[in-house]
Amino acid sequence: MHKKLTVSVFLVCSACSQNDADLTFSELEAAGFEKHQQQYFQLVGATNAWSGRWANEDVEVYTFDDPDLENAPFYESIKTEDPGSTWADKCVHKNVILLSKGYQACDRLYEL
Repeated sequence: MHKKLTVSVFLVCSACSQNDADLTFSELEAAGFEKHQQQYFQLVGATNAWSGRWANEDVEVYTFDDPDLENAPFYESIKTEDPGSTWADKCVHKNVILLSKGYQACDRLYEL
Protein backbone atom coordinates (compact mmCIF):
# COMPACT_ATOMS: atom_id res chain seq x y z
CA MET A 1 0.00 0.00 0.00
CA HIS A 2 2.80 2.44 0.91
CA LYS A 3 4.52 1.87 -2.45
CA LYS A 4 1.29 2.60 -4.39
CA LEU A 5 0.76 5.79 -2.40
CA THR A 6 4.32 6.97 -3.10
CA VAL A 7 3.92 6.35 -6.84
CA SER A 8 0.56 8.13 -6.88
CA VAL A 9 1.96 11.16 -5.07
CA PHE A 10 4.94 11.25 -7.44
CA LEU A 11 2.66 11.14 -10.50
CA VAL A 12 0.42 13.89 -9.15
CA CYS A 13 3.43 16.08 -8.30
CA SER A 14 4.97 15.43 -11.72
CA ALA A 15 1.77 16.54 -13.41
CA CYS A 16 1.71 19.68 -11.25
CA SER A 17 5.25 20.64 -12.13
CA GLN A 18 4.63 19.99 -15.83
CA ASN A 19 1.52 22.15 -15.67
CA ASP A 20 3.56 25.08 -14.34
CA ALA A 21 6.31 24.71 -16.96
CA ASP A 22 6.80 27.30 -19.66
CA LEU A 23 5.40 26.48 -23.07
CA THR A 24 7.68 26.16 -26.09
CA PHE A 25 6.87 26.93 -29.70
CA SER A 26 7.25 23.21 -30.42
CA GLU A 27 4.43 22.50 -27.97
CA LEU A 28 2.30 25.27 -29.48
CA GLU A 29 2.88 23.85 -32.97
CA ALA A 30 1.97 20.36 -31.77
CA ALA A 31 -1.32 21.88 -30.55
CA GLY A 32 -2.09 23.37 -33.98
CA PHE A 33 -0.26 26.71 -34.17
CA GLU A 34 1.20 27.28 -37.66
CA LYS A 35 4.24 29.58 -37.67
CA HIS A 36 4.47 32.00 -40.59
CA GLN A 37 6.83 34.86 -39.78
CA GLN A 38 9.07 35.64 -36.83
CA GLN A 39 8.23 38.94 -35.13
CA TYR A 40 10.56 41.57 -33.64
CA PHE A 41 10.17 40.15 -30.17
CA GLN A 42 13.07 42.06 -28.61
CA LEU A 43 11.16 45.34 -28.99
CA VAL A 44 8.59 44.23 -26.42
CA GLY A 45 10.94 42.31 -24.12
CA ALA A 46 9.81 38.87 -25.29
CA THR A 47 12.07 35.84 -25.61
CA ASN A 48 10.52 34.85 -28.97
CA ALA A 49 7.50 35.68 -31.13
CA TRP A 50 5.82 34.44 -34.29
CA SER A 51 2.81 35.40 -36.35
CA GLY A 52 0.77 32.65 -37.89
CA ARG A 53 -2.55 30.83 -37.78
CA TRP A 54 -4.27 28.94 -35.00
CA ALA A 55 -7.85 27.71 -34.93
CA ASN A 56 -8.35 29.32 -38.39
CA GLU A 57 -7.44 32.73 -36.95
CA ASP A 58 -4.55 35.11 -37.64
CA VAL A 59 -2.51 35.35 -34.45
CA GLU A 60 0.71 36.61 -32.95
CA VAL A 61 2.28 34.56 -30.17
CA TYR A 62 4.91 35.94 -27.78
CA THR A 63 6.87 34.09 -25.09
CA PHE A 64 8.30 35.85 -22.04
CA ASP A 65 10.40 35.20 -18.95
CA ASP A 66 8.26 37.63 -16.91
CA PRO A 67 5.88 35.72 -14.59
CA ASP A 68 3.44 38.68 -14.32
CA LEU A 69 2.40 39.00 -17.96
CA GLU A 70 -1.09 40.37 -17.32
CA ASN A 71 0.48 43.51 -15.87
CA ALA A 72 3.21 43.78 -18.50
CA PRO A 73 3.17 47.10 -20.42
CA PHE A 74 3.03 45.26 -23.76
CA TYR A 75 -0.06 43.25 -22.77
CA GLU A 76 -1.81 46.28 -21.29
CA SER A 77 -1.07 48.34 -24.41
CA ILE A 78 -3.12 46.02 -26.66
CA LYS A 79 -6.71 47.26 -26.72
CA THR A 80 -9.18 44.74 -28.13
CA GLU A 81 -12.33 46.71 -27.32
CA ASP A 82 -11.40 49.85 -29.31
CA PRO A 83 -13.28 50.28 -32.63
CA GLY A 84 -10.03 50.56 -34.63
CA SER A 85 -8.27 47.68 -32.90
CA THR A 86 -6.36 45.20 -35.02
CA TRP A 87 -7.04 42.40 -32.54
CA ALA A 88 -10.34 40.85 -31.44
CA ASP A 89 -8.93 38.94 -28.47
CA LYS A 90 -5.83 38.70 -26.29
CA CYS A 91 -4.89 36.27 -23.57
CA VAL A 92 -2.13 35.17 -21.23
CA HIS A 93 -1.37 31.57 -20.34
CA LYS A 94 1.80 30.49 -18.55
CA ASN A 95 4.67 32.31 -20.34
CA VAL A 96 2.66 33.17 -23.48
CA ILE A 97 0.80 36.24 -24.69
CA LEU A 98 -1.47 35.53 -27.65
CA LEU A 99 -3.14 38.16 -29.82
CA SER A 100 -5.88 36.95 -32.15
CA LYS A 101 -8.22 38.25 -34.82
CA GLY A 102 -10.85 35.78 -33.60
CA TYR A 103 -12.03 34.18 -30.37
CA GLN A 104 -10.99 30.51 -30.61
CA ALA A 105 -7.18 30.64 -30.43
CA CYS A 106 -7.15 31.69 -26.78
CA ASP A 107 -9.33 28.70 -25.94
CA ARG A 108 -6.76 26.43 -27.63
CA LEU A 109 -3.94 28.07 -25.68
CA TYR A 110 -5.75 27.58 -22.35
CA GLU A 111 -5.99 23.84 -23.09
CA LEU A 112 -2.18 23.49 -22.85
